[in-house]
Amino acid sequence: MRRLLLLFALGWGAAPAQTAADPWPRAPVLTRLFVLASGRQDSERLIRTLDLTVAQVRELQRLAGSERAYAQAARPLGTAAARALNVKLAAMNAEKDRKVRRLLGRDYDRFRVWVRAWWEAQVRQAQRP
Repeated sequence: MRRLLLLFALGWGAAPAQTAADPWPRAPVLTRLFVLASGRQDSERLIRTLDLTVAQVRELQRLAGSERAYAQAARPLGTAAARALNVKLAAMNAEKDRKVRRLLGRDYDRFRVWVRAWWEAQVRQAQRP
């Protein structure tokens, strides 16, 4: 149960439909797009869709590194430690969202729409037999 709470905070566990439809900022979206090799094509599509600058891409990559570092903290913890980490993760997610909102400016809403559609496609693909 303790690990389950932590995994939900990281966005890696099974979750209600509304969370699956909008993973931002709880799920490791930037890690999946900018760190994992499997996300390379999707990140390129995001870059083209939003017409991101080199500086914006580099900042998203930097934020993905921070996001990944927190995700790697997922390990069995005692109840108090899991709660403390979940509080830190919530703060990190809020800060990540604030930074991406500032970075993308007017394109932030388009980013959110793109992420929701991309995530839904990822969920559908994962559910295929």
